[in-house]
Amino acid sequence: MPLYFVRHGESLANEQNYFAGAQDSPLTPLGRRQARQAADFVRERGLRFDQVHVSTLERAQATAAIILEGVRDAPQVLYSDALNERDFGIFAGKNKTLIKKSIGHGLFDACFHDADGAPPDGEHWMDMYARCKHYYDTVLAPLDRQGKQVLVVAHKYIVEVFALIASGLPPAEYMDFRLPNSRPLSWEELKRMTARSSSGLNYLGEQTEIHLLQWMLIAAVAGFALSCVGLAVPHGLTSTAIVALLAVNAFFLSVRIEPGALRLTGGPENLALSVVSLARAGLAMVLLTQSHNEWVHVLGLLLIVPPALSVPTFSLARGGDYFFAARYTLVLSIVLPAALLLLFLDHHEVLGSAHALERFFVVLLIALAVPSLLAQGWRRARPIAAGKLATNWGWAGSLTMVPLALLVGLQAGGRPLADALGHGGWQAWAALLLPFALLLACRLGSAAYLSAYQRVTGKAVSAAIASDIHLLQTSPNIFLWLSLLLPGTFAHAPTLVAGTLLGFFAFALLDETWVVRRFRAQITPALHQHAARTATRARPLDASGVAAGTVALDSR
Repeated sequence: MPLYFVRHGESLANEQNYFAGAQDSPLTPLGRRQARQAADFVRERGLRFDQVHVSTLERAQATAAIILEGVRDAPQVLYSDALNERDFGIFAGKNKTLIKKSIGHGLFDACFHDADGAPPDGEHWMDMYARCKHYYDTVLAPLDRQGKQVLVVAHKYIVEVFALIASGLPPAEYMDFRLPNSRPLSWEELKRMTARSSSGLNYLGEQTEIHLLQWMLIAAVAGFALSCVGLAVPHGLTSTAIVALLAVNAFFLSVRIEPGALRLTGGPENLALSVVSLARAGLAMVLLTQSHNEWVHVLGLLLIVPPALSVPTFSLARGGDYFFAARYTLVLSIVLPAALLLLFLDHHEVLGSAHALERFFVVLLIALAVPSLLAQGWRRARPIAAGKLATNWGWAGSLTMVPLALLVGLQAGGRPLADALGHGGWQAWAALLLPFALLLACRLGSAAYLSAYQRVTGKAVSAAIASDIHLLQTSPNIFLWLSLLLPGTFAHAPTLVAGTLLGFFAFALLDETWVVRRFRAQITPALHQHAARTATRARPLDASGVAAGTVALDSR
């Protein structure tokens, strides 16, 4: 069948993890490269289109324009709002992950993927299906019967509905088909896409996105519990597995990053972050150089290690600025290790031996630098595949954090921890809370400084950026921190080590819970109004007449 369909290239909404729907959202640099790769695909296959049908939204039109650049015998281009993306109602412009966490998987799936569902104040699924079916029956099918070669440039939900029509499946069979950006698909390829889709994998991905931090905390506690009852894994094997999982996580993180967005920019947020980061590093240096207490040294090292690689992922999941978080995770992953190296050269006692510093930089190289470079190389060479991996399979990279938490618990627990908790009295149990209290102090200090900074300077820092600044201060890379500890530390201060690891996971979960509660409070009134309206009227399943007359072609 001479019909081809392509979803627009990556948009700003795709990149920043929010719903655009019927709103405009421009292409990102990756989105433009994806469109150029789609143009190469069209040229290499020798495809010549008689007509190109395009949504009226900016991202689809920009994609179509790039695909048609340099095409001889330019086809007729027709624009129709019947091809526009679904209207997501109150969820338009909102962070996808926050929505999922706030309303739960069941309601999210009902709003977006159920044939009898609709987002509050948004387009009902059957209305969307009806306008796509009407467009196919009255516009595309007649062109196909005439032997015309047609390209349709539209959006995720629209192309997925056409895939459902191509496969002859009823609306009730619809699921998220994980349609990649900017990959041209023929009518037959649409059929194969629906056949390959897995509701089980979709469910796992959604659950990972919603419950990742809970799973990480449970895994860490399980690791400690197993180690305390005598389960031992060879240290070398555990360390190798941790580094390998960190490398996978770093690859998924880096494949999403646009290098141009990592350039340092001006703005009050940069100064604010610099001040709180310097304050934290300064406190760390004081603790490391002015005290000979092993516990104080452990806490000092916790303050000077760079942020966790998961910070950009956490930012993306709570409506932060992904690239701000990624930019400064990278910057601090260079600056803080350099500061630690200089400190060690002048004060050897801060680490005990050079071997700890060697382990630290080896982990930094293998688990961060190498996979990041590989991911960026692949992103540049294969933009469509890289975008698909980052957008549709990013949850797989996040999922590596669960076995990481388990392995860390196994490695950092053992008999010393069990003995300390069993015979150390309340002091040993209180020590478990000390690192959590330190992270809480960092969080409160960061919030207090930002509040004072904005009052004194009159310069506003956006809520998204403020959230990222707090994340960067309270999410230390505990895996790098572990590499700095001497073997004796696990025996001499087991409750402090365990408390640091548990404190990291528990604090991240509690902080996210607070963010989700605030977001839920914002959308709850609209959800209640929608539920009340829905309860007062029955929704007819046959919506075929709703979209009648909606096909409006514009050949401007």
